[in-house]
Amino acid sequence: MESEKYTVHKFFLLEYILQVVMDKIKFVKSANIKNLHNNTETSILAAYVYPDQISISLFSQHLARQQMYCRYFDCEQKEIPGTAWLGRVFPESVVECPRRYGAEFVSVSKTLEDEAPTPVRLTFRVYDEPVHELSVCMSPMYGNQSTWLQIVDFIEHHKLEGASFFYFYVGQISKYDERVLNDYVRTGEVEVTRLQDKYERVFMAWQFLQIQDCHLRSKYHSKWTAFIDIDERIAVNGQKMVEVLRSIQDPTVGDVQLQSLSVVRDQDYPEKYLNLEELEKELIFKKFNDSIDPVWQGLKTIIRPNKIGIMGIHAAVAQYPGIRTLQLNSTQAVVRHLRSTKNRVFGSDWHITPNENGTLPVLKKRPLPDEFCKELREAIVKRVLHVYEIIPVNCSTIPTELTETIRHPDPCKQPWAQF
Repeated sequence: MESEKYTVHKFFLLEYILQVVMDKIKFVKSANIKNLHNNTETSILAAYVYPDQISISLFSQHLARQQMYCRYFDCEQKEIPGTAWLGRVFPESVVECPRRYGAEFVSVSKTLEDEAPTPVRLTFRVYDEPVHELSVCMSPMYGNQSTWLQIVDFIEHHKLEGASFFYFYVGQISKYDERVLNDYVRTGEVEVTRLQDKYERVFMAWQFLQIQDCHLRSKYHSKWTAFIDIDERIAVNGQKMVEVLRSIQDPTVGDVQLQSLSVVRDQDYPEKYLNLEELEKELIFKKFNDSIDPVWQGLKTIIRPNKIGIMGIHAAVAQYPGIRTLQLNSTQAVVRHLRSTKNRVFGSDWHITPNENGTLPVLKKRPLPDEFCKELREAIVKRVLHVYEIIPVNCSTIPTELTETIRHPDPCKQPWAQF
C-alpha cells in the first residue's frame, strides 16, 4: 500500500521552528529562569563533507535559525584566511556550509570575533556510490538495564535482513556490555559515537541530536538507513529487507514506513553470560513471541538519506521536493517491538489493558521462521562465546626464568603488575 506524503519546504518548516523557539523564549522570561536549557556555549559533535557541501552537527541545542559562521582550518588546524561563511542553524543542531579548498577541519562561531571551539576533522562522505546498501541507526543507549545479549541479537538479526553496518550512539553502558560492542567495532561492523558534553541533558534530548547526526553520518555512506531502537527488530515475510528495498525502482521514493508489531517482553534480560545451556534458555527470539496485531502507531522508517531533508524519531519530517513515502503492508514487513510489561515510560501492563471497547488485547504466537532462527542462533552463540567464554591463563606455561628476569610477581596470584 502506498501513500503520498506532503513534502515540507525547508523555509516553511524554518518558520514553524522559529515560532517554537519564540514560544520557549517567552516561557523562560515568564518563569524568570536563568539558563533554562543549561547550554550557553557552542560545541561540535561531528562534521561531514559531501560532494556538494559540508554539514556540521552540533551538541548545542535550541539554536534553530540563529546565525552561525562556518570556520575552515587546514591539516595543521590553522584557520584558512578569508574563508569564513555566514550560515544558519537548521534544523535545530545542524549548520550547512559550502566546501572550501584545503579545509580538513571545521568549526563554528556566532561572530567572526568569537574564538571558535576546537575544530573537528571532516568525515569523508564524497563517495561515487554508497559504501553500504542497508545500514542501521541505533537510538542512544542509556539506563542501567543489561544490554550485552540485546546488542548481539539486534546486530545478528539485522545482518540476516541484509544490513552491513550499524551506527551506535552510547550515553551509558556498563563495562561488561561494552565488551561485545567493542568486538563488533573490531570486526568493522559497528561505529560507536560517544554522547558526552559538558552540559547535562535529559535522555530524550540526546535522541533528538542522535537522529540528526546519524542522518548526516549515513548520508552518501549508505543507500538505505533504518532508524530503530535496541528493542526493535525488522522482520520481513519470505525475503530479506534489503531485497524488498532493491525491488523499489521508483526514484521518487525517499522513505519506507513499517508498521509496529508489539511483542510481549515480560522478563528481564540476563545480567551476564553464565554458560551455553543458560544462553540457550535466554535467546531473545525464542523467548518472546506473544504479540498483538500490527498497528501504525509507533511506526518506524527506512530512508534514502540523500533524499530526506530532516529526520524525526519515527518518520521523515521533511523530504526534498518531488520525494514521497512508501508504506509497506504488514503482511510484507513489520517492526517487532519487544515492549516491556513492567518498565514502560508511558505505562506498564499494556498487554492486559482493555481496549476502548472494553475487550482485552488478543495475544498470538508469532515466532520467526525456523531457518531464520537457526541462522540467528548460530550467529549469536558464536559471537557470545568468542567474547564472554573467557579462558584463564595457564600459569604453568610461563617460564620461571621469564618472571624472575622481569621481576614480575607470581602471575597466578597477581596477573597485572602495579606501578
